[in-house]
Amino acid sequence: MSDTKSGNKNPAPAAKKPVQPAKFDLNQTLAQEPVFDVKPFTPRKVEEAEPVIAEGMDLSGKTKIVFVNGRGKTGKTTFLRWAAERALLGNRPILMADLDPTNASFSSYFQDVARPNTDDPAGVAQWMQRFIEYAVENQTTAVLDLGGGDTTLRETAAEMPGFASAIAEAGAVPVLISLVGSQVDDLAPIATLRDRGFSPDARAIVFNEASKEIGHTRDQSFGRLLTSAVVVDEVTDGAVPLWMSRLNAAAAVESRRSLFSAARDGLTTPPLGMFDRSKVRTWLEAMDRRFAGIMSWLP
Repeated sequence: MSDTKSGNKNPAPAAKKPVQPAKFDLNQTLAQEPVFDVKPFTPRKVEEAEPVIAEGMDLSGKTKIVFVNGRGKTGKTTFLRWAAERALLGNRPILMADLDPTNASFSSYFQDVARPNTDDPAGVAQWMQRFIEYAVENQTTAVLDLGGGDTTLRETAAEMPGFASAIAEAGAVPVLISLVGSQVDDLAPIATLRDRGFSPDARAIVFNEASKEIGHTRDQSFGRLLTSAVVVDEVTDGAVPLWMSRLNAAAAVESRRSLFSAARDGLTTPPLGMFDRSKVRTWLEAMDRRFAGIMSWLP
């Protein structure tokens, strides 16, 4: 008997549609893979803006007696070489003196750097006074490297409380430039001269970034110095805070005993490599920029 006659109401099953094959999506597969974040483990680049360019009084056209002071390894010779080279390349007359009895590095870079013929402290002090008198009489700006263990200026200042005033009354302007690194002890020469009464109106504290640890900011390396009573009192009293950039090619230049400009221009024997020349160029540009506020103090 047929289904119709039996009254079966269930229809026949409908034909199924063929199943579509699964698609392989590589992008979806990669998106599901976990991604390891390496950022926490990569060194962070320290972005530090240029320091504020502090300005000092205008000493243009005046005869200056520039005393460069500081402990050993604070950058005195580097600064002196740069300042003297600028004067010589600018055809400006200059007198130079090296008072360091144990390390005459400044005089090894230039001809005609005067040196005392004695290492006796009293004799050196007397020689320095004659040198200054000669500069004043001839109205010629002079720079003096006091050496890392200077006793000459501080003993002279102790014996002659009006030493700075005497220079000014004679017709020249005394200038004191103190180099410091990141050690608190580097402030000792500044404090000593201040206690001895040698505080000319034109004073600068130069923080040498060569002593800054790689990757550290200025505040991290020099924070203790910047907040010390010595620096705060000096700056409050008119001292100009300045920053000397690190010369990354210093060793290469020093080994050639050359001018910075010659090193920059590839005129040394042998010439510096292209990267070291670029480093010297960058440093010279930074020095001109950072010391623009006291350029009239320099020879």
